[in-house]
Amino acid sequence: MNSLFQSIQLTEELQVKIETFCRDWENGKSMSIQTSGSTGKPKEITFTKDQVVVSALKTIAFFKLNEHSKALLCLSPDTIGGKMMLVRALVGNYQLFITNPTLDPFEQIDEQIDFVALVPAQLSYILKNSSSLCKLKKVQYILIGGADIPEELSEQLRLNEITAYQSYGMTETISHVALREIGKSIEYRALPGIHFSSEDNCLAIHYPEIQANAILTRDEVEIVDELNFRWKGRADFVINSGGKKIHPEELEKRLSSFVSGRFILSSIPHPIWGEALVLLSEHSITLQKTDLVQQFSPFEIPKFAQTVPMIYTANGKIQRKLTLEQTQAHAWISL
Repeated sequence: MNSLFQSIQLTEELQVKIETFCRDWENGKSMSIQTSGSTGKPKEITFTKDQVVVSALKTIAFFKLNEHSKALLCLSPDTIGGKMMLVRALVGNYQLFITNPTLDPFEQIDEQIDFVALVPAQLSYILKNSSSLCKLKKVQYILIGGADIPEELSEQLRLNEITAYQSYGMTETISHVALREIGKSIEYRALPGIHFSSEDNCLAIHYPEIQANAILTRDEVEIVDELNFRWKGRADFVINSGGKKIHPEELEKRLSSFVSGRFILSSIPHPIWGEALVLLSEHSITLQKTDLVQQFSPFEIPKFAQTVPMIYTANGKIQRKLTLEQTQAHAWISL
């Protein structure tokens, strides 16, 4: 293993994966990455080492990392987030502590960490553990990726005076192309050398160092200018209920303070509204329509709900289509 890396009670399988990655990197091999599969069938994309270095340098510059920095890798090296934490340490020549990808990696480490990347599920768990929370508060740069952060977690970060950044990116861009400071801005700002435009209301990413043509997405956005945008949600998930266009991811953020645990909004066919807005939750549903009427429009309030186990990708994203397929026609309850 590279001398920059400090492993902490790693499983043998994980140790082998890290060592294999280091050998491939030193040999100048291209890097193959599999998409998450949250919106379709997973596919493999290959990038050159030079392209990966370009992406790493942008993050290193944004967070002002240097040879004196200490970072923590607590994501699986099978994911793009985990791979890029390894690459950034190698390119930035700084120390990287590596733990098994658990919900609370700070339980295993006592070092002062400058930079860490987490998924929302890890952040949620850490915020509930006072010991780990104290360690997180000392981290200078916190990057949240993998899935959008609920309003409830955003509020907890604010109350604990923790600065963290939500990333926007995809496998096709190697890593994030834009960041926003959670709780301070709803706009994502481009990293240097990247700009944005809109095509059919969806984001187009102009990243000439990675691809000559624009990288087209299925994310509906509001373009502020060529460097800033507001994310609304996946065009594939848009719900049309009674002629009203609903972005479920956008609405989920606002509903998160009313619903406990992980949940998603989706739709089912309805003879009157065309599509009826429904809520799928991992936990027992105690939500009452009367709780929502003061803050939500009638078309934003779910018509039906059901308790189902969520199906996740390897990096913690909910697979909406597969989760919805688990529902039972007779099990819907009216709200």
